[in-house]
Amino acid sequence: MASKLHALPIVLGAGWFGFRWASRRGTPAEPLARRRLDWPYAVTPTLFVPGWGGNAWTYNGLLRWLARQGLGHKIMTVRVDRRGGLHFSGHWENTASNPLIQVLFDHTFTADYQQQITWITAILRALKSRYQVTTYNLVAHSWGGSAAVSSLVLHGSAADMPRLNRMVLLGAPVDEHDRTQPVDAAFERLRAAQGQLGNLGPGTIHNVYGTLSGRLTDGSVPVYQITALRSVVAGSPLTYQEHHVPGVGHGRLHASPTMWRLIARLLWATDQLAAK
Repeated sequence: MASKLHALPIVLGAGWFGFRWASRRGTPAEPLARRRLDWPYAVTPTLFVPGWGGNAWTYNGLLRWLARQGLGHKIMTVRVDRRGGLHFSGHWENTASNPLIQVLFDHTFTADYQQQITWITAILRALKSRYQVTTYNLVAHSWGGSAAVSSLVLHGSAADMPRLNRMVLLGAPVDEHDRTQPVDAAFERLRAAQGQLGNLGPGTIHNVYGTLSGRLTDGSVPVYQITALRSVVAGSPLTYQEHHVPGVGHGRLHASPTMWRLIARLLWATDQLAAK
């Protein structure tokens, strides 16, 4: 028994490191397997940003599904280390093939999403300076979406940033005020900076939210915290659409074939089709 107890820390440590290793392994880059005649292709890359506690598993299933369907293909991973350093792996292909870029954060259990704002902004600047990327799409879950919106509002009009084409937010709480916190300082910063949106081009934000059992929440984020974005982008050049998916909880917004089909449609279909 004593020998087993001595071995327990080793087993637990090995299990933890194994989990960390596996959760940081994104789906591998691969060429576009086939081109569909019924699908549009562009050179604009799409970034996939996880939320709080998210890792490679957040989007591995979606990325593999997109590749199997011939809708797009992963070309690159950008890993952000705990100091904010960017590590690119893969190869940028300046071809119209709907290239996909997986974003991974080494430090995912942060106290808030302010660091992610800095990291996402740095990734976008690097894509423009290194690869001359001028437009981008972005899919983001939860706090990853809150950070992506803040990056857009606070920094999106800068000359060294690529311009937003389409953004798909999945359960992103942009205004987290509640009874115990009447004012969300991060949301107030967004509201104060919303005048900068006038300098942006005509990008599109698709704000997706789920509800459970008829309640106005996805089980983690109330609907009002998500739809508060509506007031920030009102009157800006951005096109803004909200999409309600009943019966889908917070953790499933990025993790089911039904949601994958919706995300693909919002990213690449014509505006008329995406609005349905």
